[in-house]
Amino acid sequence: MKDPETPEPIPERRLYKRVPILVSVQVHFVGAGFVASTANLSAGGVFLCTERRLPPGTRLELKFSVPVLTKYPIRAQAEVVREGESGPRGFAVRFVDISAEDRELLAELGEKADTLLGVEEIEPED
Repeated sequence: MKDPETPEPIPERRLYKRVPILVSVQVHFVGAGFVASTANLSAGGVFLCTERRLPPGTRLELKFSVPVLTKYPIRAQAEVVREGESGPRGFAVRFVDISAEDRELLAELGEKADTLLGVEEIEPED
């Protein structure tokens, strides 16, 4: 019999694997810009480490390179979805406009991270 006090586990909603990788990201938004670094990256978005605070919904233009994938920079339009609650200070963004080719490259990074980088995917938090 199920205990009514025990909450149901929340299913993992991520479509893409997150990979812990450190790359520099140029961030631009409404007349301002700064450089941040990544804590993790996926084909769906990235966690940006920065002291800056931006509210959820803020639209950003991102430009970054992942040398193990490509020699040219990846460009994406993104939206802040949440601030970091634990771990590194910064915020999570989801890609809202990224080329199919770049999304495919980032998905490949998730699938081949252990081979390309010698790391494993980040496990979802409980």
